[in-house]
Amino acid sequence: MSGGYLPGRLDPENTFLLVIDMQEPFSKVIREFDSIVGAITLLAKVSGLLGIPVVGTEQVPEKLGRTVQDVDELLGEKMEKSSFDAFRDERIKEKLLGLGRKKVLLTGIETHICVLQTALSAAAHGLEVHLVSDATGSTFPEDKEVTLARLLQEGIYVTTSESVVYELLGSSEHPKFRKVVSLVKEYRGRRSKGKTKDQ
Repeated sequence: MSGGYLPGRLDPENTFLLVIDMQEPFSKVIREFDSIVGAITLLAKVSGLLGIPVVGTEQVPEKLGRTVQDVDELLGEKMEKSSFDAFRDERIKEKLLGLGRKKVLLTGIETHICVLQTALSAAAHGLEVHLVSDATGSTFPEDKEVTLARLLQEGIYVTTSESVVYELLGSSEHPKFRKVVSLVKEYRGRRSKGKTKDQ
């Protein structure tokens, strides 16, 4: 896919992945946490294949714990914060804007707090925000549902992990296609188990 900027369209050259606060203690309270981890893992692994930067944040980790291992090992860089909005931290803001990429894939928890505030600030700083719905979560479903509706009103793109990875590939002739399909199948299996567990 061309590196030219097309509004609303993802391409590897213009995109980075941001993972918000996927910390271990939240696994006990966030709905479908395992499935969210699976979606983020898929996105991070595909990002690695396609040369897309992956940055993670941790909210006061000395109190709230560290990133879950499956996600942590795939982060290119991890940065601590205390503000809910990652862009309120000057160091994080400089890092993200310094990547020189115009589109952010936004994932993590909780959707209605840190993810929401980061999404709004990212857009205010000129980034095109694509929130990956199945890669975010809240303790209560209503909080996530209302937040997604609000973000749509704010002009944020809402998408899913599978949609993202195939959009980034652009074609079944992409040299990484078979590897990506294998990762998608792995994610689908994990997602099905996660939904069964949480039902």
